[in-house]
Amino acid sequence: MTEMEPHDIQIDTLLRSSMAAPIPGLPSDFDQRLMRELHRTSQPLDRYRWILLTGYGLTSAVASAVVMHSQRLSWGTIAVMLVGSFALAATAPWTRRAIHPTTQHSA
Repeated sequence: MTEMEPHDIQIDTLLRSSMAAPIPGLPSDFDQRLMRELHRTSQPLDRYRWILLTGYGLTSAVASAVVMHSQRLSWGTIAVMLVGSFALAATAPWTRRAIHPTTQHSA
């Protein structure tokens, strides 16, 4: 076995101490407290949820396009794949309503 570099020793020590630490956990009533808080502050959460979802979607699309282009796919193929994915995601609410017409969704 070869001798470890000082940087490797530091990383090894950090990993060993991290693995020896106790596993973190959530309180037993965490889900009830979270749901109570979400119901109490649902209006601002809806606005930020859409901002976060839009940002995530755009970031994912750009990252996917860059990765696909690095694999030598043409921009036309990439565009078709991304638009197809967005179209499929856009049909999800309509599909859910068609499958479960009696389910009421709050605004």
